[in-house]
Amino acid sequence: MVMFVALILLLVLTLLGVGLARMQTVEERLAQNDSNHQLALQTAEATLQAAYDADAGGVYTNFTGAAPGLATVQTEMQSTGTTLGYNSTWSTPGVNTIVYNGPVLASAPAAANPQYVIEQMPTAVIPGCNLGNAAAAGNQVSIHRITAHANGGDGTASATVQIYHITGC
Repeated sequence: MVMFVALILLLVLTLLGVGLARMQTVEERLAQNDSNHQLALQTAEATLQAAYDADAGGVYTNFTGAAPGLATVQTEMQSTGTTLGYNSTWSTPGVNTIVYNGPVLASAPAAANPQYVIEQMPTAVIPGCNLGNAAAAGNQVSIHRITAHANGGDGTASATVQIYHITGC
């Protein structure tokens, strides 16, 4: 009888130990996934900042859809796989994508270099500008949409961030 109770107790302790070991493995995977996602997000944000700085510094001026990183909304939304429009993906970037490998990301252990694209949006009149004089010099508003995409350390996580750069008026 004592041997039977000891075997049952040993079985219960073994099952408890196996369960705890599995729980530890799951928690480790959760932590790794979160780390990959955070790395992807931080890399995408650093890329977005670098693209914003370049755009604000006047590096990009030719929005014909032919220069890397620059596109008009029409070429992006009507793409057929040659640009980063709705028919293309970040894993097979088109001609309008710039791959960023700047000094901020030189040591980042990302699975692939982050990418960004800058789109020229239609002009608009923002609050505070004179609507009747919108076409006059100084009242024109330029809007650029900057989108950056990055992967995590092992490629299982990705992040895409976007910002609008508005100048004028």
